[in-house]
Amino acid sequence: MSKLKFSNGKFSRFLSSKGFYVALAVCLVGASAATWVAVNRTITGIENANSQILESESNFSNFPLLEETEKTVPDAPQPYSPPASSSSAQPSSSTPSSEQEAPSNEQVTLPVTPSLAYSLPVKGKISNPFSNGELIKNMTLGDWRTHDGVDILAAKGEDVYAAADGVVEDIKSDPLWGTVVTIKHGDGHETIYAGLNSSLPVHVGESVQIKQAIGSLDGVPCEINDESHLHFAMRRDGAWIDPLSIIAKAS
Repeated sequence: MSKLKFSNGKFSRFLSSKGFYVALAVCLVGASAATWVAVNRTITGIENANSQILESESNFSNFPLLEETEKTVPDAPQPYSPPASSSSAQPSSSTPSSEQEAPSNEQVTLPVTPSLAYSLPVKGKISNPFSNGELIKNMTLGDWRTHDGVDILAAKGEDVYAAADGVVEDIKSDPLWGTVVTIKHGDGHETIYAGLNSSLPVHVGESVQIKQAIGSLDGVPCEINDESHLHFAMRRDGAWIDPLSIIAKAS
């Protein structure tokens, strides 16, 4: 019994004196084992990655090279060139030869339309002249506006005559100007007669002669506060002109 105790005590002293080295050895063994496991896993992961790369390379080998792919792209279409015709080498029959006369440089003169005779559509005093683009006061509407014709004093119901030979181009009813007749003349002028009665002896497209009755005077709504009159206007190429200047030249 005493030997066992002695042995145990001796063993205890051994452990107490050598225990540090034993623990250190155990730790080193454990660390080495852990390091080996980590290294083994790393090597295994690298091998797996390499095998995947090799598999990928084998898959890419199935695709054609860039140069081969470019060869399959069709060439750009070339512009179409019509085949040469056998007749194209021969001169055209319309091509002038040296024996033909050169075209003349003289300008073609159009026939001049003879001047038309003009007269006033009614006999009376000019109460309101052509304003030539200047604004004047409208006594009926109470505003300022251009007066693009002349007002000729005449009694209501008095006949109105064509100022020159021509063709009735338009007939319309206007809220400001009443019944309006437009006549187109052969020299390019248009005459406009505003304030007529709606009952007219002429129609659109009818040819009329100078001093032929085209209607009777009624009244101009937008100038109703003025004395009874015919509003007579004239245009050429869409521009208003003074009708008295044309009538004066024609008379």
